Amino acid sequence: RIEWMSVESAEMTKHAINAFLATSVVFANELASICEQLGADAKEVERGLKTESRIGPRAYVSPGGAFAGGTLARDVEFLTTLGARHGVPTTLLGSIRDSNIAHKQWAARRLSALLGPLHGRVVAIWGMTYKPGTSTLRRSMAVELCDHLLAQGATVVAHDPQAEEFPGRWQGRVTRAGTPASALAGADALVLATPWPLYREVDVPARGGHDLVVVD
Repeated sequence: RIEWMSVESAEMTKHAINAFLATSVVFANELASICEQLGADAKEVERGLKTESRIGPRAYVSPGGAFAGGTLARDVEFLTTLGARHGVPTTLLGSIRDSNIAHKQWAARRLSALLGPLHGRVVAIWGMTYKPGTSTLRRSMAVELCDHLLAQGATVVAHDPQAEEFPGRWQGRVTRAGTPASALAGADALVLATPWPLYREVDVPARGGHDLVVVD
């Protein structure tokens, strides 16, 4: 599909698309956090949202991880800076980054709430790249989570089907599992950090007669 427009409009459209997607991500995640506190199911709310014709069935309002990588953040920052340069208030755009940063801590907060002190706990992490289909760990939320867990004294076992070599600072501190199932051996909790499709096909076994704490 080709849309004819001025160069200025085309450039703005490119930035606007990424900024809109970033807005959708933080909206869905803030809403999901409220749902979590009230006992509502964020996925059911998502389904309800999509029944509104002005939102539509293909809208991105699905709860999940904070956005990572550089593209969305870069364009949000660009538009915010552009607005400030020309004296245009961008209150909404300016809040996207803060909301996304706050949501990056969700998994850590959830683990602490479910397990208490993390010292001595074994946490399995599925997915280390910043998104499925890539091998890069740059700007990965899973990497930030690993650093946090290690600082809290937890033991980390991680799996990823394509991730590049883990950071050197983790040597002897983070174990790389050969399979998703082997990462769960002895684990107190499992974090699905990067939604590679293969993880949806793995059965999560009970541990010691009790289910693993799963943070998805």
